[in-house]
Formats: sequence, structure tokens, C-alpha cells
Amino acid sequence: MSMKLKNIQTGHTLATTVEIMDTPAKRAIGLLKYSEAPRHYAAVFPLPLNGFFPLVHTLGMKFPIDICFCDIDRKIIFKRSQVGAGRFVLPWLNFFGGARYLIEFANCDLKETHAGEILEWSESA
Repeated sequence: MSMKLKNIQTGHTLATTVEIMDTPAKRAIGLLKYSEAPRHYAAVFPLPLNGFFPLVHTLGMKFPIDICFCDIDRKIIFKRSQVGAGRFVLPWLNFFGGARYLIEFANCDLKETHAGEILEWSESA
């Protein structure tokens, strides 16, 4: 895929391979289909129900990932780095909505990416 994911504020490209998880089958499998972390990869999950109860798990994952939740404007509202296998992540402040996208990153450098910054990607490949 040639789609990229960028941080608008810094101009940095965070992922050079982006997959939109827009079907139930894609959302169910997510990054579980990989035995090793793909390079510079982001999986974008549009969240149903306006982000009500935006829980993500890493059960069955074979490598750590970085996680960002974004609002409707794609502004990062919650970020967690190096989430290992067997974890549950829930942005409590957005439990009842507000998180419209979950992004799972593998092998991406997010050290200079912070809450409040806006991300950019295309909705279709």
C-alpha cells in the first residue's frame, strides 16, 4: 500500500504502510495476522458507536505496539507506547465517546508525537 500517515504539526511521516480496518473481518484480525511487527505500519480502526467504550486488547499479539486514539478531527486524545501482549487499553476520559479512531502502530517512531497533535491519512487505499 502506498498510503501514508503523517503528523500535521511536525510534518513527520509516522507510517509508510497504512491499512484501514473498515470491515468486521479486518477489525477482528487486525495485527494478529503478523508473526513479526511489520515495518513502519499503521492500522487505522474507525470506531463504531461514536467511540463509545473504545477498548482495545493485545491478546494474542506477538510484538509490542504503540496505540493512539483520535477524535473526529484526528487529533490525538490518548497515546500509549510499547503495549505488550495480553493487555487491555481503555482511554477512561473518553469512555462514553469522543474517540473516533484507534490507530495501532508497529515499528514506527512516535517519540515526538504527542496528545493534541493532528494526524493525516486517507480513508481509502
